Amino acid sequence: MVANLRRRLAEHIGDDDVERYFDGQTRVSVRDDRLELTVASGLLAKLLDTKYGSSIRRAAGDTLGHGRPIEVLFRVDRAAFPGQADVSDRPSDIRRPAAPASPQRSQAQFGRFTFANFLTGKSNRLAHAAALRVADADGYVAPVFIHGACGMGKTHLLQAALHRYQESHPNAAVRYTTGEAFTNDFVAALKASRVEAFRRSYRRVDLIAIDDVHFFGSKEATQAELLHTLDTLALEGARIMLASDEHPREIRKLSERLSSRFMGGVVIRVDPPDRDLRERLVKHLAARRGMQIEDAAVALLVSRTERTIGTLGGFGGSVREIEGTLNQIDAVQRLLPELASTQGVVGLMLVKRALGIGDQAVPDAAAETRVRRPVGGDVILAEVCKALQVEITDVHGKGRHPRVVLARAMVAYLCRTLTTLSFPEIAGIIRRTNHSTVITAFRRFERQMAEGEVPTGGIPECFAGRSLREIAEHIAKEVARSSS
Repeated sequence: MVANLRRRLAEHIGDDDVERYFDGQTRVSVRDDRLELTVASGLLAKLLDTKYGSSIRRAAGDTLGHGRPIEVLFRVDRAAFPGQADVSDRPSDIRRPAAPASPQRSQAQFGRFTFANFLTGKSNRLAHAAALRVADADGYVAPVFIHGACGMGKTHLLQAALHRYQESHPNAAVRYTTGEAFTNDFVAALKASRVEAFRRSYRRVDLIAIDDVHFFGSKEATQAELLHTLDTLALEGARIMLASDEHPREIRKLSERLSSRFMGGVVIRVDPPDRDLRERLVKHLAARRGMQIEDAAVALLVSRTERTIGTLGGFGGSVREIEGTLNQIDAVQRLLPELASTQGVVGLMLVKRALGIGDQAVPDAAAETRVRRPVGGDVILAEVCKALQVEITDVHGKGRHPRVVLARAMVAYLCRTLTTLSFPEIAGIIRRTNHSTVITAFRRFERQMAEGEVPTGGIPECFAGRSLREIAEHIAKEVARSSS
């Protein structure tokens, strides 16, 4: 959709609904003070007009008509969406391409996660082999349940299997979802009396991957629906992959019947990476950013990850935290370029500064115990609220004012960029009960920055006309000053 129209519509219905129902499924054109939305089917046109028609008209009036009413017309043209399935008899979020999907389409659909960029070691080799079997094996494949701590590559394996399976089966129906998304869809279907449509969307697939299964704990009605969904998929011969932070037997308030279904497949634990794999991860993730790091600096980063989760500054080799640390190093390098070498190589001094380690040449055991994060999440929250002129209590609350939504996303981005905080820890800072919402906000903010988006409303006058990247860099400098 046109960028300004999309932003205005998101203010009315929320960014999640825009992504789900509009992005990639509509074409926008303006002719003679009339907005035309081209979609792939009459069913989708009716859905959008019935559910969002008034919001679309308001957004169009604000964006294109300077407050005057704008006529909105829907046009059906399947040829305008050659890679999209006919949505007349099944939901649009299950892709069943009419022609073989290109690697680029599959890559965009399931993110950057493929088997080609998954590094294996002793800790994850078995889970990697199981995921490959789901994607490649002929005939019956037993369900696979992968569990382990956050940031160990579970999501990567699920989406890599989907990516590979769709490459070899271009006409297959595949689906990736999370425990939270499944629950939200089910609750929405109950309220709208569309349970049968919900069931068709989840049960007419050849491969399904459900992430964050631990989210189903305590949700009895959703657990029952999931149980019947898995039973139906099993009878149809569909392939099933599940991932959770916890072993099926350790998920609190999970029904015995559902736990038994999980245990009936292949249950595999992913452990924290050993030193060799951590070193390869640091080098691989740095190279992906175009970042050159001296061997001594790599050794320091690898040594830092030896501490287990819960110890001072330790995060147990989580891939997400390694990525966060590299983001932090990159941010310090941009803010303090004088610490980098003349060739732009990241050295020991810069890494120490980014990690908040003192000037000692070799970090000994005593020094390791003194390691602390240089920037606290509470400092970032305070500086973001100060800059955007919002109250911390508003960020903690449930309000959806554009400025508050921006503040939450900014906190998520800066915490991932300037600290080694995990998504669950960031969720705690902004008082969110589930970290998946933080992940969504972070990824959306990254995309908007990459597109050079400039906020058009809901921001202080001092930031008027400045891009999200410029605003983020300004606040990052204020955070650095507050932490010095």
